[in-house]
Amino acid sequence: MKISLAKRGILGFGAVVTAAALSIVPAATASAAIVPTVGSAHPVYLLSDLDGTQIPAGTVLGWNDSALFSPEPSDEDYNSVFTVPENTGQVRKFLSPRGQEANVNAWNAYGPLGLTPSGILLPNAMPSGNTSAGLGSPSGSSAVAQAGGDYSLGIAFFNGNQVLEVDFVYITVTANQRPELATWTFATPTAPATAPTVTTAALNAATVGTAFSQTLTADGTAPITWAVKSGTALPAGLALDGTTGVISGTPTTAGAYNVTLVATNTAGSAEKAFSGTVSAPAPTAPTKPAGSDANQVTITAPAKGDTTVTVPAGIANANKTLTAWAWSDPTNLGNVTTDANGNAIVDISGLPAGDHTVALTLPGDGTFAVQAWGTFSKVSAAGDTLTDTVDLTAAVTASDLWSLNAEATAVDFGNVARNASVSKKLGKVTVVDDRNVLKGWNLTAAVSDFTNAANDVIPSSALTVVPGFYAGYTPLAGITTGTGSQLATSTAVSTLTSGALFDADLTFQAPKDAQTGDYKSTLTITLASK
Repeated sequence: MKISLAKRGILGFGAVVTAAALSIVPAATASAAIVPTVGSAHPVYLLSDLDGTQIPAGTVLGWNDSALFSPEPSDEDYNSVFTVPENTGQVRKFLSPRGQEANVNAWNAYGPLGLTPSGILLPNAMPSGNTSAGLGSPSGSSAVAQAGGDYSLGIAFFNGNQVLEVDFVYITVTANQRPELATWTFATPTAPATAPTVTTAALNAATVGTAFSQTLTADGTAPITWAVKSGTALPAGLALDGTTGVISGTPTTAGAYNVTLVATNTAGSAEKAFSGTVSAPAPTAPTKPAGSDANQVTITAPAKGDTTVTVPAGIANANKTLTAWAWSDPTNLGNVTTDANGNAIVDISGLPAGDHTVALTLPGDGTFAVQAWGTFSKVSAAGDTLTDTVDLTAAVTASDLWSLNAEATAVDFGNVARNASVSKKLGKVTVVDDRNVLKGWNLTAAVSDFTNAANDVIPSSALTVVPGFYAGYTPLAGITTGTGSQLATSTAVSTLTSGALFDADLTFQAPKDAQTGDYKSTLTITLASK
């Protein structure tokens, strides 16, 4: 049976708690008795007071529009109730700053709600219904409407001054100096964050040299970040992505490991210890048997030109298919089948002349356990590939030359008008580095100031130096030209006795206020070993 609108407007059936039942006291008195609650205790929805259907988040409502709080998304029969926490003695609806829902001293406004034996039946949630001014700022429903901003609109359950529980929605108020014209919108508050619980049972098997990837999992509110607990470590070669929880990499070291991984979110953290063993890589061939290793047999040496040998694997290996291997390098000679006495004929035509070890293993055996093995010498036959060695020696010599030569002894720029420039070539500069021990070198230039007989000075910056290779010279690899005062540089390579050849464009710019006369300067070229 539907409840009439008039009855729905009542705050529930039973005793109505009046405003006098809860005193708003100064913060210094009440704060010690208040137990804060983080987040809304339950999801809260707003319902239309016309048909009981849910009002979508973001809907713009008038300041005096009536809406109903509900713990369910929709209740067209208007019969939802908020469960009353144990020991509840009084209940209030309120407006508060976000994050201050359980702090009575921060409330902006509040109003009474009726308490029934079964709970709070669809309380009216319009902001203007909070008729008592709170201690927060702005204070009072009308003041909130005029100030606007972000608030929480909810209901609170009390035992004396202790806040037992708060249920609320976030609202945003669009201000208006006439409170009745203000509007508000809302969004359903998210459920409180829950601390993580690591659900990954174990780390996957890991093998040296084999790529590894595993994503850690945990229950709890996202996002969850991951870390390796201090004092523990993942196997060498593996790393943890703290954002995705992916452990990846390629293990490099075999052996046991112990690591503790920590999952963290806004509500807390949880850790879990993992242990295991990184396996050595699976063999790809048997280990060459030698010495007193088990299952050694005697192989009759083949005659010159023989292409097979007989391996007497013994009666225990009679009528079996086995895989033949040969050394020095492990070479798979293919499968062979033993006879009734366990003898296997092995093709050695692909082996060169010389000493060899042959072993037989079971096909498909990942451990490559040797069933029989022996040694023999293969004699060269016509057509066999033969080898011999010749020792080669050579003595490398060098001229041990180290020299620098600038071909031009003077450069004359001639007559240069004020504020004009003249360019000349420096001329060939030869660097020879054929030392016994090559180290590389740097070739640099330094210019002194220009002066005349009257001691007038034109600064050295009037000369611009552009290095380059000498015309017709093909530079050797490792020798390069530089810029400005750095004429050239070399790595540890020889110029041979012919040397490396360089030149430079020299440009003299006469200052516009220079005194007339003949000016002189010195260009010093330096070759320095690295």
